[in-house]
Amino acid sequence: MKTLTVRVAKEQMTQLLGEAHRGDVVVLTDGRRRMALEATPPGGGALDLDLEEDSPELEAELVKAVKGPHAPFSEAELRGIADRAQEDHRRRRET
Repeated sequence: MKTLTVRVAKEQMTQLLGEAHRGDVVVLTDGRRRMALEATPPGGGALDLDLEEDSPELEAELVKAVKGPHAPFSEAELRGIADRAQEDHRRRRET
């Protein structure tokens, strides 16, 4: 395992990336935090995305998320919620 400060690593980045790609453990530190460089095989990373093939599915999922249950309320919906809350508050004060 090799541990270097970020400052020193900047000068050796190409070499360090090669070492990490070969499976060597390379750790960078800034004095408070430590981070290991790790190679991921092509097709094995969580963020691998083929824009030609995955983009339509990704777009559909994002649209569903935006229109999902956490989508913003309309102004009318917010007014209705506020009106019901005020009415409930008035009823509780009266009893």
